[in-house]
Amino acid sequence: MVLDEIVYRRFTVFSLWLTIAVGGVLLFVLEPGKSAFLPGCPFRTLTGFTCPGCGTTRGLHQLLHGNLTAAFQLNPFLILALPFLLYALLNHTNTVLRGRPIRRNVLPAKYIWALFGFVLSFWIFRNTPFYPFVS
Repeated sequence: MVLDEIVYRRFTVFSLWLTIAVGGVLLFVLEPGKSAFLPGCPFRTLTGFTCPGCGTTRGLHQLLHGNLTAAFQLNPFLILALPFLLYALLNHTNTVLRGRPIRRNVLPAKYIWALFGFVLSFWIFRNTPFYPFVS
C-alpha cells in the first residue's frame, strides 16, 4: 500500500469521527423540531407519511440525553440498527489505523434482501393506524 493512500484513509476516518463528534454536540445542544437549524423530513413534508428515517434526529437527541425509551418510541429501527452501525464503524476504523486492506462486503445477498424487506415493511407498517405506530 502506498504511503499516500494510508494517509488519505486515516484522514478520511479522522474526518468521519470529527463530523460525528461535531454533529453529536450540535444535536445535544439543539432540539430537533424547535430549532430552525435542523430541518424536518422532506418526505413527510411532501407526502404527509413517515419514512423509515422519520424520528431519527429526535431519537438521537433523546439518546444523547439518556432517554432510551423516548428514542425507541421515536424510531425503533434506529435503536435496533445503532449497535450494528457502531460495530461497522469501529471495525473500519481499526482496519484503517492498522494499515490493513479493507475487505469487500462478505454479507450474503439473502441477508441484504432481508434487511431491505425489513426496512420496507417497517416503512409501510409505521404508516398504519395500529399499535405501536399510533401517534
